[in-house]
Amino acid sequence: MPAFADYLDLRFAVGDYVGNRNISDVMPRLVQMAESRLNRELRTTWQVKDGTLAFNEGAATLPADFLEMLHVYGLNGHQIKSGPLSDYQRPGSSFDRYEIQGNSITIRGFSGGRQFQYYAKLPTLTASASASNWLLEQFPDVYLYAVGLEAAKFLKDLELVQVTDAMLRQSLKSVKIDDERHRWSNTSVRIGGPTP
Repeated sequence: MPAFADYLDLRFAVGDYVGNRNISDVMPRLVQMAESRLNRELRTTWQVKDGTLAFNEGAATLPADFLEMLHVYGLNGHQIKSGPLSDYQRPGSSFDRYEIQGNSITIRGFSGGRQFQYYAKLPTLTASASASNWLLEQFPDVYLYAVGLEAAKFLKDLELVQVTDAMLRQSLKSVKIDDERHRWSNTSVRIGGPTP
């Protein structure tokens, strides 16, 4: 069972952490500010999503939870490179490059579907009192310290800000270590070249 069952449970824990439960009226804003910071800092395997982009005359809309592109796949599963389309002028090669601007992606002259893989934003906890997500379930300390940091700033408690910021940084390091273990725990190293 996770340390915090949902948003409501986290809200009480943050109030206890900062020693002030009277901040519940601003808690949704504090949680959204913390999630905004976490969305800038986290890129983990738990955020990776697959999907299909539907292009119409070269343009497609990115998903609402899009953070960062990992791969766009072309014909036969090869990866399409990113970059400004204006730099890539060779005739017949426009399908080999994509460009992202705002919430849209462009592959010049292409219509149809393309498979892609991307990092997704955290599903927000402020949608309902019973909301939860993978980060709250697996790494509750990250949420406690991220929201606690925003609450400490709101309360103008500089000593608590410093302590909580250090705790948050340590918790984020733990997430990155767990992510690396998750990604690479079953890999092996092969050294190229002749062996003795």
